[in-house]
Amino acid sequence: MRIILLQHNPTPGDFRGNARQLADMALAACAAAPASAERKTLCITPAYAVAGVPWKNLIRIGGFYRRCREAAAELADMLKDGPDMLISLTGAEEPLYVLLSEGMVYPLSVSDDGYLKLPGGGCFYVPGTDPAWAHQEAAECLSKKKASSVDAILFTESPVFLPGSHETREMHCSALASMWHIPVVAVSQFGAVDGLVYSGQSFILDSEGEVAARAAAFHRAAIGADIRRKEVSAFALPAEEGSVPPAVSDEPDRWEGVFHAMVRGVRDYVRKCGMTGVVIGLSGGMDSALVAAVAAEALGPANVLAVLMPSRWSTGHSETDAEELAANLGIEAKTARITPMMDAFDSVLQPLFGDLPAVEGDLTAENIQPRIRGALLMAFANRLGRAVLGTGNKSENAVGYCTLYGDTVGALEPLSDLYKTEVYQVARWYNGWKGREVIPEHIFTKAPSAELRPDQKDEDSLPPYPVLDAILFELIENGANPETPPAPGAAQAAVRDVVRKLARAEFKRHQCPPGIKLTPCTFGMEWHLPATSKGL
Repeated sequence: MRIILLQHNPTPGDFRGNARQLADMALAACAAAPASAERKTLCITPAYAVAGVPWKNLIRIGGFYRRCREAAAELADMLKDGPDMLISLTGAEEPLYVLLSEGMVYPLSVSDDGYLKLPGGGCFYVPGTDPAWAHQEAAECLSKKKASSVDAILFTESPVFLPGSHETREMHCSALASMWHIPVVAVSQFGAVDGLVYSGQSFILDSEGEVAARAAAFHRAAIGADIRRKEVSAFALPAEEGSVPPAVSDEPDRWEGVFHAMVRGVRDYVRKCGMTGVVIGLSGGMDSALVAAVAAEALGPANVLAVLMPSRWSTGHSETDAEELAANLGIEAKTARITPMMDAFDSVLQPLFGDLPAVEGDLTAENIQPRIRGALLMAFANRLGRAVLGTGNKSENAVGYCTLYGDTVGALEPLSDLYKTEVYQVARWYNGWKGREVIPEHIFTKAPSAELRPDQKDEDSLPPYPVLDAILFELIENGANPETPPAPGAAQAAVRDVVRKLARAEFKRHQCPPGIKLTPCTFGMEWHLPATSKGL
């Protein structure tokens, strides 16, 4: 049998748009495929390809299931002259498979022991969603006799991107293939939906568990293979830009994968929301520098506006560093000096505050500054029909080192699942990838500062970021007990202060922009405590 895996980028709920995309991909892939003696080609799509993943929260929309099935029927009609297509529809916890062939929709059933047989011949073993558990399940359901009738083991679920997770998935599938000497076929969607990013990286393993084909990460792709008596002959097909990639695309390394996940997250968020570009507050610091680099890569420099907003407390190098970065990226930069606005707030508030009691550590003036900046960024966004990208990172959001309705303004926060020390590592990778100093070296070497007052540094309020991140990693990623030392070697006073800040900042995190998921424990997803809880 000849199979072609379609790695596409659906939009949840865009039934007809998703169907058209699949039809176009299938027809283009078949036209570009090498000649074959096979009578028919079977295109295989990721699970729920017509509805788009994730889809379950959309079922409250009237006619959801009916519209999904109508789009599948229209897709079948688009492909009435071939090729056949295996898709899954919504309606249950597990995929409901159907075969589209000669303009018709044929429902298929998966047997209790996991076999999916096609009407015209061909059989897949469908062990479930998690290759890590498939060894045991296969051992229970596959016998040598049954295994001889299976053409391939099939996975269609699309896992959310996490650094290193694809290598683990492929390793488990390789063990499964070599155990039963059956090829493994795994097709996944790519793209982003809000903060969830899917890398794709669909793959075909031969019956010994070796990679015969692997699609590129974060891009539309199609890969194919002829499978005859468990022998796999894979072939490459043109990518979305028209060139033919290698049959086996390379795995991205950690920081490469993280950077391109953020790029895909920003690109799909802006485009799927129907916006024209983004606005970024460029401070001259590392966080906004990396967000600007991600945005320029995702949308093109012409669709990124950087707004520099120096205040009475800003240093000269902050402005020059921001200007140099904008020039290196080729993005437009506008400067809005906010000292007059800060003075106006002072002139209004000081008389009103005159009779109020003094507050130790009063942050009113410091917080007015980022709130003015947030208002200016939203003004540009409104005027241009664009989204504001937030620049907060996981370290700052964890301890509440951010101002609500100020530097937390934005539709999406690309760095919110990266610790501060990781932001620097990704930025170093980015400059190396570009082969030049796009992000100026001075941004790497100067002390981090929000410039909330003269000569202010982040370390005035926080432990050094390597220490802070080590404590936070143990608390958040490793689930350390906050009542015991979560980070070996860290001073207990620093640990207690971080735990206190982490607990007190939960109400802020409830109001922060959604971020791009890059770790197993993401704020707003896996970590979403009641703001009034006392668990820390």
